[in-house]
Amino acid sequence: LAQYRSALGPLPPPPVRLDTYLMDNRPQWERLTKQLMGGQANQLLAIQRGGYASRGIGVYYDLGLFDTCAIAAHEGWHQYTQRTFRDALPIWLEEGVATFMEGHSWSGATPVFRAWANVERFDQLRRAANANSLMTLDELLNARPQDYVSQANDSLLTYYAQLWALSHFLNEGEQGIHSGRLRQLLSDAADGEMRKVLTNKLGSRRANLAIATRSGDAVVEAYFDSDLTTMSQAYDRFLQGIVRPGARDAIVAGRSPILPSVVSAAP
Repeated sequence: LAQYRSALGPLPPPPVRLDTYLMDNRPQWERLTKQLMGGQANQLLAIQRGGYASRGIGVYYDLGLFDTCAIAAHEGWHQYTQRTFRDALPIWLEEGVATFMEGHSWSGATPVFRAWANVERFDQLRRAANANSLMTLDELLNARPQDYVSQANDSLLTYYAQLWALSHFLNEGEQGIHSGRLRQLLSDAADGEMRKVLTNKLGSRRANLAIATRSGDAVVEAYFDSDLTTMSQAYDRFLQGIVRPGARDAIVAGRSPILPSVVSAAP
């Protein structure tokens, strides 16, 4: 919770306790899900591995030390925003920040959260880049996780890996030009001001559509860059900087693999 409230700028505390259940095994997790979630349980039981957050409640089961902590950190962000944010973030940012929060290493029995320390997301990003299967920025902004659940390939993993990279891009890409805007966006959503900003900049019709669908480029245009093509090119350069040779060593160490010369290079 301390990481959620400080990693991307100061954010408010949740108004209530975030109830969290960590079960020993999947059968226990399934029984608890049926008890807690009622008619929503069948949908949640389709989750193959890990856990979920719903109505500010987190329900997980033991997958081993690292994976359990990563999943709880990811879903815990959803718990936090479900209880705390007055305006719901677009799905691409909600999921992107959740992946951002996964990264951690261990100091004895204590987790140390480092957003870049996420070898799983990095390795998938590199595999997708090598296979020329990376999604465009426009595809990411309009996609939902459920769009990829039924696909036999690893497109869902690529989707999350690219959102992980997108959150880092907004935090430090192009020499940090977007970081202040990202912090303002998160603060506005928490305070219930995001809808007002979208309405003032884009008009009520487009703002209402963006809020209702939680997808599309409206939030990018209102907060970051009105030229999606230019931003897409910068994001693509950022991706190439992440997967460059030798970058994995930085990820393992929990450091940024991005060099300023790579981030600011011409398209």
